[in-house]
Amino acid sequence: MNGLKSVGLTICYVCIAVSILSVLVPQKRMRRIMNFVIGIFFIGSVITAFSAQITEIDLSLPADSSEIPTYSEDDYTDAVAQMTADNLTKALNELLINEGIAAEDIRLSLKISDEGRISVVRAVIYISETYRERKQDIESIIYRNIAKEPEIYVTGEETQRMAE
Repeated sequence: MNGLKSVGLTICYVCIAVSILSVLVPQKRMRRIMNFVIGIFFIGSVITAFSAQITEIDLSLPADSSEIPTYSEDDYTDAVAQMTADNLTKALNELLINEGIAAEDIRLSLKISDEGRISVVRAVIYISETYRERKQDIESIIYRNIAKEPEIYVTGEETQRMAE
């Protein structure tokens, strides 16, 4: 950045010098010769300013190629799926809150097809005991929005099922 600043200042100074010299040039025979000399001076000054700054720019490649991160398509796909799942989870949570239901946790598993379509593979919702009677409402809300029937667990119910 200092190099560009230096080149800019040099060009400004040269323009000021050229302007002063062109005012002092006589109007007759010497005008053409002085304009030629001033033009050469201007071009030479600009070229010198650029060439002095070019040597400061390091154009070499990094010695260690491990500094450059590489990403596979799977990493990108996983990142997109995770972001989509997070945003969809927030949206579903807000829909439930608007209906007066506070879910303790919503977990979504998504799949991205080869064509790029994103679909919900599994939806698991954890609710507290107070919302047990509203399971049908929760299923309806979720199904309408993601076209997938959710698995709804009342807190503690899943651990009891796994113990059996």
